[in-house]
Amino acid sequence: MRAGLHSYEAAYDRHARLLEHEHESPFFTYVLRGDYVEHFGGSPRECRRGAVIFHHPHEVHSNAVGTLGTASLNVEIPVDQWRELTADVVRKRDLVGRVLSGDVEWAALAVWREFHRDDRASTMGLSESVALLSGHLMESHTRGWFEPHQRLDRCVAYLNAHAAGALTLIDVARVADVHPMHLAKLFRKRFGYSMGEYVRRLRITWACDQLSRDAGTISSIAADAGFADHAHFTRTFRRITGSTPRWYRSHVGATGRIGA
Repeated sequence: MRAGLHSYEAAYDRHARLLEHEHESPFFTYVLRGDYVEHFGGSPRECRRGAVIFHHPHEVHSNAVGTLGTASLNVEIPVDQWRELTADVVRKRDLVGRVLSGDVEWAALAVWREFHRDDRASTMGLSESVALLSGHLMESHTRGWFEPHQRLDRCVAYLNAHAAGALTLIDVARVADVHPMHLAKLFRKRFGYSMGEYVRRLRITWACDQLSRDAGTISSIAADAGFADHAHFTRTFRRITGSTPRWYRSHVGATGRIGA
């Protein structure tokens, strides 16, 4: 327990089942590896590595773990901080119960990094990282991240499907049916960075998945992710995630398992 936050890692073997249960405090989950399906009110939520899910207090749900098992960071939040996280600037229906992905992972990963620090500043660091996660969500809401946008959504779907390839702005603009210069401006306005940076983050997301599975060497993952060499991959990984690939692999793999 630090700064009023109850944070803990939980890991489960493949095909494990968690019967209906609830938590007294509001909390969020950051999926570190594997996947599971969460059932709430008859509706399934597919929660895969990298996803972030916020929960109301006393929300009754059950979980079915997938074939790879799963591990997650869970942070229970005091009610006053929860009110700030779910302030009017971010509508609760956009946040609570929705499986969030994309850049929210890097803000959640910063919370996980602080969770693993143990010094006199770690209490402040943990609460600060949760506040920054809140700030990221509010900024994303302001940029329209939660709202549908037909052309940008087509653009993002295309980038997601072809991140490993040699993409050009003209190709993406043709799919989005918008002038290349206008698309570049629209994209940067919504996400805060270029499409090239978006693709780099997609490749780092893929690399995190490979590292969490302990699949291949770091050099081979770097090459398969489209980076020129190990050093370029490590620099980009550190810039986006705040950690090195080696640190990430060692910590995500060290999360112990609970039950079967």
